Amino acid sequence: PCWTTSPPGWHRSPYNRQAVTTVDAPPQAVPDRAGAMKIVHRYVATSAAAGLISVPVLDVAALGGVHISLIKRLTEYYGAEFSEHTARNIVIAITASLVPGVIGSVLTNKAMRVLPYVSHVVGIVTMSAFSGAVSYGLGLVFIKHFEGGGTLDSFNIDHLHHVFKRTPA
Repeated sequence: PCWTTSPPGWHRSPYNRQAVTTVDAPPQAVPDRAGAMKIVHRYVATSAAAGLISVPVLDVAALGGVHISLIKRLTEYYGAEFSEHTARNIVIAITASLVPGVIGSVLTNKAMRVLPYVSHVVGIVTMSAFSGAVSYGLGLVFIKHFEGGGTLDSFNIDHLHHVFKRTPA
C-alpha cells in the first residue's frame, strides 16, 4: 500500500506520484461445449458430403482438408495456437490408423460386385457415413483435449490411435 491507511490494492505510481488502483482483469470466458459441438456438426456434414466424391485420390485429399479445417477451427475456438504442420501430421496419423478398415472395405466392395448397381450406391453411402463418423470422433477427441488444457503441440497421437482402434467399425 502507498500509505498505512490506504485500502488494499492501492499503490503509488513512480511516474506521476498519484495513487492508482490495480484492477483485476475479468476472468477469461471458458468456451462452452455447445459451441464446439456446433463446429463439429458443421464439419461432420461437410465431411459426409466430401465422402460422396468417388474419385479415388480426390476424395482422400478433400477429407484431409476437411479434417485440417476442423482441427484449425476447434483450435481457434479454444484459443490455442494453430500449426498447420502439426495438424497435417495428426491427419496423416488418422489416415494410417484407418488403413486396415479401408482394406476391409475394399475387399467387401469387391465381394459386393455381384450386385453391380447396388454395390456402387452402397459404397458411396457407406463412405459418406464413415467420413462423417471419423470427423465426429476426431472433433470429440479434440474437444476433450482442449477442455483438459491441452494444446495442438501437446496432442498425443498414440491416444488418437487408441481411441480409433476402440471405436467399432
